[in-house]
Amino acid sequence: MSTEQTSPDNGPQGFDSDLLDRMIGAMGDAQVIETKCQALIHALCAPLEEAFQAAANIEITARPGDIHQGRRRELLKALGHDAVYCESEIPGWSQEIASLCGTKLIIALVECLLGGSDPEDLDIVARPLSAIELDMSFLVFEQLAETLQSIVAKSAASKDTGGKGIGNKAEVSKPLLEIPEEEDDVLADFHAAAMTVNLEFGNSSTPLTLIVPQSVLLKTKRFAGTTAKKPGDKSDDWAERLSERVSRSQINLQAAVALAPLPLGDISRLQPGDLIGFADDGDIEVTLSANGKALYTCALGKSGSQYMVKVEGPAGPDENWRSDFS
Repeated sequence: MSTEQTSPDNGPQGFDSDLLDRMIGAMGDAQVIETKCQALIHALCAPLEEAFQAAANIEITARPGDIHQGRRRELLKALGHDAVYCESEIPGWSQEIASLCGTKLIIALVECLLGGSDPEDLDIVARPLSAIELDMSFLVFEQLAETLQSIVAKSAASKDTGGKGIGNKAEVSKPLLEIPEEEDDVLADFHAAAMTVNLEFGNSSTPLTLIVPQSVLLKTKRFAGTTAKKPGDKSDDWAERLSERVSRSQINLQAAVALAPLPLGDISRLQPGDLIGFADDGDIEVTLSANGKALYTCALGKSGSQYMVKVEGPAGPDENWRSDFS
């Protein structure tokens, strides 16, 4: 399915700007762009599935989705709901690639890779991502960019394209929770094409959308399929990289101390300046928590003028509490 969202306006001296863009190769015929997008989407799906399998040993099915044409900002506004935004570059092909990935896929991947959940059992609701989930989204965009780079590099090397100089490695910027405002957008509002691949993981389907300039598509004569590396070829395992991000994350801690019980009537009459004793008569036991999860039992003490706690032991038998911080 393809939709054209661009409406022509007048350029300098009343000249039709869309007609001018067609003349200089910045905008293509809708059917021509549609055909090129279909070819690229079909070339992407199989190697993208293999890339996810190779990188994280997870099964994601990639199916061709919708195609849209229009100005880049219009496409972002229409397609950017409940999605993470990322810019990338393939040297020698395009420096103005943008991608959108639905948040449901990222949330599901974090739960499965970090918490060991079964993808079929997940019931994910789209929401803004946490800091760790945003880090995880980079790995999704990385697979998309590397797969796209392999396709265009192979296409450029074929005899009937004449393309040369495709870079060896795609460059991926840090993903963003929100699409940049127009005044902060470093990329131009060019004529673009948005191609969506629907990623099926477990019982959910999430759109992964690639937005590229129409001028780049017009210059690429064909898209050749490629094959990703087999599992085990990459030393950067997703689960290990995600675990490292969890370990480095800054987490706010809370220390809770049990106080002496009071009748409800006394509690209702408490005033500023009233004193309440600790429940413990000897050493004061403190429970150290984060994200509402009890982590360690501690002893309350003082170093100089600053109160501190000394970790004495785990607060419970759960050894997988790190998975609660995603």
